[in-house]
Amino acid sequence: MIISGNRTNLRFLSDLLITLFFWGYTIIVMIFILSATTGINNGVTRTLNTTFKTTNSEVQAVILFGFTIFIVIYLLLFTNHLYNQKRFGHLTRRTYPKTVTEHDLLSLQLMSAENIEKLQNNYMVFERNPIISLEEEKQHEESH
Repeated sequence: MIISGNRTNLRFLSDLLITLFFWGYTIIVMIFILSATTGINNGVTRTLNTTFKTTNSEVQAVILFGFTIFIVIYLLLFTNHLYNQKRFGHLTRRTYPKTVTEHDLLSLQLMSAENIEKLQNNYMVFERNPIISLEEEKQHEESH
């Protein structure tokens, strides 16, 4: 088992039964669609055609209609893609920003040069927030 978890055996059994039911349903639907589309009659196709009162040609028409809708939507999206390329140009990938220098950090005026150097060189634990608050900055400016 790839994923193991804490679930009860009853929950595991119900998950397994629901999964098996839907896998079986999917297989039956795929057999029905493939055999009705190709015109091959088997027990599943005859049973489902009788139950839903359909014929293979009706199933083929539905499949053809779905495929036509798919092609139309695909062409619309592709035309929109071409329009966007012509109007806005090709996408250009962003480049990563340059590494931050000590000068950049000092220009922010949020920390002292001493604290920036401590942070860049070692693992550091500050007892007090090293970022300069606006009040401290005002007091520092008034004292000078």
